[in-house]
Amino acid sequence: MVVAHSTQHTAHSTQHTAHSTQHTAHSTQHKLKRALLDFSTLGTLALFALAPLSAEKNGAFVGAGFQYSNFSGQLKASKPALEQVVGTWKMNGNLFGADIQIGYKQFFGKKKHFGLRYYGFFSGQGGPASFKQNVEDENGNTTLVTTNQQSANLFYGVGLDMLFNFYEKQERTFGVFAGVMVGGSSWLMGKGFINGECTWSDDDGKCTTMNNYFKARAKFFNGEGFKGVFSPTHVQVLVNLGVRANITQHQGFELGVRVPTIDDPYLTLSTTKDFPQYGVKKGDAIAITFRRNIAIFANYVYNF
Repeated sequence: MVVAHSTQHTAHSTQHTAHSTQHTAHSTQHKLKRALLDFSTLGTLALFALAPLSAEKNGAFVGAGFQYSNFSGQLKASKPALEQVVGTWKMNGNLFGADIQIGYKQFFGKKKHFGLRYYGFFSGQGGPASFKQNVEDENGNTTLVTTNQQSANLFYGVGLDMLFNFYEKQERTFGVFAGVMVGGSSWLMGKGFINGECTWSDDDGKCTTMNNYFKARAKFFNGEGFKGVFSPTHVQVLVNLGVRANITQHQGFELGVRVPTIDDPYLTLSTTKDFPQYGVKKGDAIAITFRRNIAIFANYVYNF
């Protein structure tokens, strides 16, 4: 009977040892899982800490889209005596066309919110314009008439913009830009018509463009006492402002305005000596100037 009790006690002891071993195994397994989970969490946090928080990347880009401009022009004289001879007029018109930019952008700082972009650009626009002027008929009667003028402008050069992104999430960014564009502005003024009749005629009486007409007039006035300068192309400086967005890593859109700062001197006829009988002194001049007042554009941008 003593032997049976001892055997039973040994069995209970063995069972208790097994339970203890099993509890130790479960505890070890729980600690291992907890350690792996902590390591995984730390690894994930480390990856986020090292990642650039979806900042926009440096690289080349190309953008193109629609552009609208309002422009004005005027004929003015430096003296009232000249105004009586040539008259004055003011032109207003609308231009429609497209533009393209090709360049490189780069961002600075730890968060890369600020950046610069450098680019070359080209834009071409055309559209209708009109101006009113007094026309004298064969009997000396003066009539106010409207000239409808075919007009076009080309603008090309280089630009520099400052960039600021105020929102960044995954591949999407939203921001603003401001900069300057410097280049050549060329006016291609076509034929004009008054009630269906041609406004500009060459020396043979044939209908011609406004460009050809004033080119010939400048050449004609380059003589004794006068100097004529015809310059349909001139340097122009624009202020470039707008908003921009990238909807994916490679695709974006921009909407903005461009404001020219210089009147383009299309034609200048000046005197190189005094004409006292007409009340005109040396240096007096008449001039035609053109200027795009503002340009509005919407571009699609591809980021490489």
